[in-house]
Amino acid sequence: MMRLRIDFSKTDAMRFCGHLDLFRTWERTFRRAGVNLSYTQGFKHHPRMNIASALPLGFTSSHEVMDVWLDNPLSTEQILQSLRQTLPPGMKINQITPIEISAPSLQSILIGSEYITIFLDPIADLAKRVTNLLNQPSILIDRRGKIIDLRPLLFAVELLPNDNDGHQQLFLCVSSTQEKNARPDEVVRALGVDPTSALFHRQRLIFSNEDGGPSLTHPEMEQIKRL
Repeated sequence: MMRLRIDFSKTDAMRFCGHLDLFRTWERTFRRAGVNLSYTQGFKHHPRMNIASALPLGFTSSHEVMDVWLDNPLSTEQILQSLRQTLPPGMKINQITPIEISAPSLQSILIGSEYITIFLDPIADLAKRVTNLLNQPSILIDRRGKIIDLRPLLFAVELLPNDNDGHQQLFLCVSSTQEKNARPDEVVRALGVDPTSALFHRQRLIFSNEDGGPSLTHPEMEQIKRL
């Protein structure tokens, strides 16, 4: 058996493809490429694929991470070439890396996510809103009937230069552990802005060790270790 870690992008053409549909897309892609996935045992077989974090509907991403298991070892170059020939528009493979079969699950080592938020309508006092938000001792939101405090889940909220079209941009780094996680649209709503007037792009997933990919770099993310 072989376990592979795939770093891939999900662009505009696939932004409205949901999490379950993404799994099905990958399964079809492997089948068309002639790369045989390993399947679970039991009454109903499922392909052994594990995506680190579900990307919300309508979001794009530069570096999603997925583990897949194959019954028969193949060269990563052969797999990469075969998959690239069958990938649908809106999907791009950045890298494929073999990893140990016994390596920890992606979900167990995922600790944070970095996002770029693009505001389609101008917000005159955006800098003031960000400052006020970060000065709050708590940011309580209602998530499906449960009250959540977003403040300890925010590791960085920073204004970026406007994009080439003049749209304001915001960098967000949030907690993404299994127990404590925040979404950028929740942060935008906490700023008093309608999330439907913004675009969200996940540019990086952050893992607790190098086995999962990028590790800690931002000083403010050191507090993730204490969650």
